[in-house]
Amino acid sequence: GRRAFLARIEQETGELVVITTTGDGWTEENRTLRLQLHNSTHRGITGRVAITGEPYVTANVEADPHYIRHFPDVRSEVAVPFFDAEGRVRGVLNVDSDRPAAFVAEHCEQLTTFANAIAVALAFDEYRSRERMLVEIGLDLAATTEIEPLVRRVVEVSAEVLRCEGCSVFLLDEATQMLTLQASRGTLHLRVGEASYALGEGLTGTVALTGETIRLDNPRDDPRWVGRHTEFVPDAPGAFLAVPIGGRDRILGVLRVSRPRSSPAWFHARFTESDERVLRTVASQLGIAIENVRGFNRLVRSERMAAWGELSAKSAHMIGNRTFAIKGDINELKHVLSQSAEFKQMEERGFLREASALVESIERGIYRLEDILREFRDFVMATQLTKAAADLNAMVAEAVHETFPRRTTIALEETYAAGIPPVRCDIEKVKRALSELVENAVSFMPDGGRLRVTTSIVESGQHPGYARLAPHRRYAQIELADTGPGVARDIKQRIFTPFFSSRVKGMGLGLSIVKGIVDAHHGAIREVGEPGTGAQFLIYLPLNGDKSSP
Repeated sequence: GRRAFLARIEQETGELVVITTTGDGWTEENRTLRLQLHNSTHRGITGRVAITGEPYVTANVEADPHYIRHFPDVRSEVAVPFFDAEGRVRGVLNVDSDRPAAFVAEHCEQLTTFANAIAVALAFDEYRSRERMLVEIGLDLAATTEIEPLVRRVVEVSAEVLRCEGCSVFLLDEATQMLTLQASRGTLHLRVGEASYALGEGLTGTVALTGETIRLDNPRDDPRWVGRHTEFVPDAPGAFLAVPIGGRDRILGVLRVSRPRSSPAWFHARFTESDERVLRTVASQLGIAIENVRGFNRLVRSERMAAWGELSAKSAHMIGNRTFAIKGDINELKHVLSQSAEFKQMEERGFLREASALVESIERGIYRLEDILREFRDFVMATQLTKAAADLNAMVAEAVHETFPRRTTIALEETYAAGIPPVRCDIEKVKRALSELVENAVSFMPDGGRLRVTTSIVESGQHPGYARLAPHRRYAQIELADTGPGVARDIKQRIFTPFFSSRVKGMGLGLSIVKGIVDAHHGAIREVGEPGTGAQFLIYLPLNGDKSSP
């Protein structure tokens, strides 16, 4: 041959690109232009080999219907494809000659041998590149203490390793149970913090709900496709791959990559099993890193809470001493008011009644202050547990009967499942949480209604999607459902937030205390009732004896 070149199909664009040349007449300009017409017209000998995946020999280029002239001295040409591990054409090796009929079948066989060696070399080079990038991202994630730069780095590396233009990370917000965009590459990056999916919504929401990977050549043909938040314009999405970001015991979000539809006919933009393995590896590293960051933040918060606990204990002791002294002074004042002859003479003019009313008001204020101190102390101490094996049904029944009013127009319905194994928990803390929920339910049904209390077992693999439970654990479920007004949708995400309350009484720490207690047991609490038909609280506690239980 007089000259030769090696062309590779770019995964990002699907275009044939000359990556190396040899022989006469090559310049940087004509190397760049060599396949320009092939890419734009889907013609040419190189393009034909890329489309068919078959070698091609022409003895006379002037009479060949596929030939596109580039060098004036070419008389004959031979081209062979090379493939990746999935059998896709990844490029073409092309040789031309200034002599007619310069190539025969034997030359095709020789070039095919060379092309196979090229394919192995390129695959090995790609493997080393991926390995290096995975090591780098592992080091980056291990050193990162903030989630925002962490997910941005993952998006950059994933797009580079998989040679794709679109990549996004959606993380699950535990409060809202929505997947919210945290980082993206492509036009979608303008909607970070805004674009979101509900669990089970679209392909992304389905991955988060089921924990399964979705890999599609054309996502728009899938019935789960909604096309709400894509990295490309609505009619452009091509191949799609999404994997769950898994934590130690729950799904934290979704990492997805996509490629636009390609115009070159020889290019198949689909993601491969190898791509899927790489992305799952990255998602696994990301999940561990996110949990490490959150664990670090929890440690910082727990240290702060410990300091608050110490401060509150000292403050409560000091304030308690003063309130006790004030209560003693008030009792003495009441005695003086009731026994003093001078005050009795003032009673006729109403002064004694006014003084007594002021004393009663001060007493109520002191009692309220004691309630606030007790509620704040419970909030601080919620996560400090003393665990023991407990009979779940007996514990629930005891907490309900201690709290539920004896004289009421509210009907109490109890259903306790048989055969629930012991639950290792802090019995008093769990009863405290249940009592809070019962009190809430009763307070929201002043004109009567129904409170339903049930227990059951949730087997591994049968968890409801909204619960976000560890997939291989069994849980005991406690349900408290009432027929009150329910929880409005616009405040569902806030009801477990400290100092938020829709009731006049209390500091708004009640449900945050409940959540703190449940979280400390590695459980979960969800409110799943329909507004207008009643509140429905579900508590999940890991069963004692489960090998994955803490």
